[in-house]
Amino acid sequence: MASRTGPGPFYPIRRGAGSVAPLTVIAQLSDPHVDVGPGDTGSSAALAAAVGAVLRLDPAPDAVLVSGDLTNRSDARSYERVRELLAPLRMPVHVLPGNHDDREALRSWFTDDPVAGAHAAPFQYALRCRDVRLVVCDTTVPGRDDGRLDAGSLAWLERELAAEPTVPTIVAMHHPPLLTGIAAMDAIGLPEADRAGLADLLGRCPQVRRVVAGHVHRACFALLGGACAVFACPSTHLQVRWDPSGRAIALEPAPPSYALHTVLAGGDVVTLVQPVRSGAGRPAPA
Repeated sequence: MASRTGPGPFYPIRRGAGSVAPLTVIAQLSDPHVDVGPGDTGSSAALAAAVGAVLRLDPAPDAVLVSGDLTNRSDARSYERVRELLAPLRMPVHVLPGNHDDREALRSWFTDDPVAGAHAAPFQYALRCRDVRLVVCDTTVPGRDDGRLDAGSLAWLERELAAEPTVPTIVAMHHPPLLTGIAAMDAIGLPEADRAGLADLLGRCPQVRRVVAGHVHRACFALLGGACAVFACPSTHLQVRWDPSGRAIALEPAPPSYALHTVLAGGDVVTLVQPVRSGAGRPAPA
C-alpha cells in the first residue's frame, strides 16, 4: 500500500506525463421537481444548493443541462421559480421535458434553446457546445408517466446525427434507454422496442459517446446494444429507493447529486457523479 509522508499530492504527476485536460465539460442537473405549492419538501432549496455547487466548480463547466421534470406540477409559478433558481448560472443552460413538464410551458419560460416546430410538437433540438454536439430528444407522452421514442423521433434523431457524423456527440433525453431493476420505475420507462430501435441507430453512429437521461432519481449506468454507454442522473432533490419488487415508487432523502460529463481530447467522455451538500430534501407524507 502506498504511504504518504509529506504535504505534497498523494499521487504526484511526473513532468512530461501528458495532459488529460478536458475539451468540454457539461454539468447535468436532473429532476428538481420544483413545487411552490403546499406540501413542498424543500425542492427549491435543493435546486439552489445544486446550482451553488456548480457555481463553485473551478474551472466552470461550459454548459448546464437540466434533464427534465423541472417542476412537479408544471404550473407557471413553479416554472418562474425554476428560472429564478437557475439565473445565477453564468454559462448556457439547456433544458428538456420530463413527464412532469409541459412542452408549451417550457417553450414559454425557456426560450434560449433552438426548439423548432409548433407548440404541440416534440421539444427537441441540437446545438454545439464547444467541441461537442448536444442532441436533445423528447421522450415524453403528454398525460403519461412512461416514455416513447417512436419511429418519428428516431427518424429525426437519425437526420440530426447524419448532419455532423464526425463530431463527438452526447444524446440527451428524460427517460433513459435502460432497465434499473426497480420494477415500479421500469414500468414507466421506455418500451423494449424503442430501446432496441435506438440501439440499432446508435450502432451506426459511432460519434455518439454517451446517452444521458434523468427520470429514475438514481445514478444508473448501462450499455445500449453492447456498445453505447447510457447514464441516468440522480435527482437534485429526492432519490428513488432501491426496491426491486415494490409495486410503488418510494422516494427517500438520499444524498442529492448532479453529474459532470467531461469530454477529453479524442472524444472520450468521462462521467462523474458529484454529491451536493444540502440539508434540503425530505419525503412527502404518504
